[in-house]
Amino acid sequence: MPTKLRQTERATARFEMRMTPADIEQLRIDADLAGMTVTDLVRRRSLGRTIRAASDMVTIRELRRLGGLQKHAMNTLTQYGGIADECIATIRALRAAIGRIARDDR
Repeated sequence: MPTKLRQTERATARFEMRMTPADIEQLRIDADLAGMTVTDLVRRRSLGRTIRAASDMVTIRELRRLGGLQKHAMNTLTQYGGIADECIATIRALRAAIGRIARDDR
C-alpha cells in the first residue's frame, strides 16, 4: 500500500468557492467512495494527483491473498502434474488484475 506523502508546509490558507447543492453532494459521494474527506478530494483533483478508491486497495489486498493461496496450492499439488500449469495461469491472471486496478487513475 502506498505511503502518505508528508507535507513540508502546513495548510493554513483557505479557499472558498460557490457550488450548487448537487455539486456538493456529488463531491461528498466521491469522497466517501475514495475513503477521504471532501477537502482532500478537492485538493487532490485540483492539483492533478491520483485518487484511488479505498475499495480498490481492499480488492488488491484480497487478490494478493488469493495469489498466495494459489501459490501454496501449486507447491503442495505439484505431484499431480497438470495442476501446476493451471495454478501458474491463475497466478498470472491475478497479477494482471492487480496491475489493471493499480494503474487505474481516478
